[in-house]
Amino acid sequence: MKSKIALRLLAEQLDWSDEEATEEFSALQLMITHKYDGYQGFQPASRFHVALLNWLSQFQDVAQRRVAFSIIKERLVYITQREMHHLVSLMMPELDRLMRKQIAKELGVQFYETWTDSAAGRRLCLLRRRTLFVGLSDGARIDVFRRYNEGKISNEQVVPFSEMSSQKWNSLIKDLREWLDKHDYQDEPASFEAVCLVDDFSGSGDSLLRFDDEEQIWKGKISKFYDVNREKIGDILAEKCRLYAHHHLASFQAEQAINDRLARFAGDHPEFSYNATFSYVLPQSIVVDDQTPPPELIDLIKCHYNKGIQDNHVGDNIWFGYSDCGLPLVLEHNTPNNSIALLWADSTGSEFTEQHKMNPLFARRKRHSTNG
Repeated sequence: MKSKIALRLLAEQLDWSDEEATEEFSALQLMITHKYDGYQGFQPASRFHVALLNWLSQFQDVAQRRVAFSIIKERLVYITQREMHHLVSLMMPELDRLMRKQIAKELGVQFYETWTDSAAGRRLCLLRRRTLFVGLSDGARIDVFRRYNEGKISNEQVVPFSEMSSQKWNSLIKDLREWLDKHDYQDEPASFEAVCLVDDFSGSGDSLLRFDDEEQIWKGKISKFYDVNREKIGDILAEKCRLYAHHHLASFQAEQAINDRLARFAGDHPEFSYNATFSYVLPQSIVVDDQTPPPELIDLIKCHYNKGIQDNHVGDNIWFGYSDCGLPLVLEHNTPNNSIALLWADSTGSEFTEQHKMNPLFARRKRHSTNG
C-alpha cells in the first residue's frame, strides 16, 4: 500500500482535520521511515502503515482510536538495531570501570591512578584476558560485542552459548595458557577470574534468576550456570570467580529485582561473587499501570483483551504484559511479552470467541523462554 493512500485512510479512521493531518503525518512519517518500518516481525512486503490501519480497525469508534494512537505518538519506546548496537558498545566500558575499581582496591591506589600506574595497567590487561564472555541468547549480540572490542579481548574468550562441553572448556583454557606464556604471565594460572553472562533485555528479571516458592528452589540462567559449573571453581574457574550478569537494556523493575535476587542467591551460593550490570535502564516513568492517566487509556487496554493469549508461563490478566511490567516497548527484532499486550498480542484461534479479538501492531514471535 502506498504511503499516501495509507495516510489518507489513517486520517479517515482518526477523523483528522486537514490541519491535524498535515501536522501528524510529518511526525509519523519520520518515525516510520527511520524506525517502525524496520520491525523484523512484519511479513515480507508488509509495512507499518498496513499494520497500523489493521490495528486501529479493532477499536469501535474515533475516540478509542485516538486514545490508541496516543500510545504510539506519546508513549512508545522503539529501539532500533543501531540503537541496540550502541548499547552493546557501552558494555565493555561498564565492565572496565568495575575492573579498575577492583584493581585499585587490590593495589591500594586511587581509582584514577589505574590509568597511569604501570602495575595497574598490567593487572588490567591480565584481568581482561582472564574474563570469559558468554552469550545467554541469540539476542545477546555477542558477535557485535566482539567486533566492537577487537584488540581489547581475544576471540578465544568469547562464546555464543552457555552450555559448553568439556572439550570446549579445555580448548578455552589451552588458548588462555598460550596467551599467558606469550605475554610474560607464565606464573599466572590458566583459569578465568570472571565470567560475564550477556543478554539483550530483561523486563522482569525472571529469566535470569527467580525463586520458585512451590518447589523452594532457585531457577533461571544464573542458577543453571551455577549448577553446571560450580565444580570448576579452583580449576578452570578461579577461587571466588566473579560472575557478572550484563543486560544491554533492562526495565527499572528488572534492575531492582535482579540486584535483590542476586544478593539473596549469593548468601546460599558463596562460591562465586555476583554483580549485575546494565548498559541502560529504562526509567520507571515510562511504565503504564492502573494509575497512568488518562483513565480512557487504561479502559482501552483492559477492555480490548482476550484471555486466549494467556498460558501457564505468563499467567492471567496480562494486559500490562508479563509480570505487570507495563512497558510501551518494542525492540526491532521482537516485542517483549513484558510490553502492554495491546501492542503485540494476537488472539487468533482463541477459544474465548465472545471476547475481543486482539490484532497486534508489532506482532511478537515467541522465544524459547516465556519469562521476560
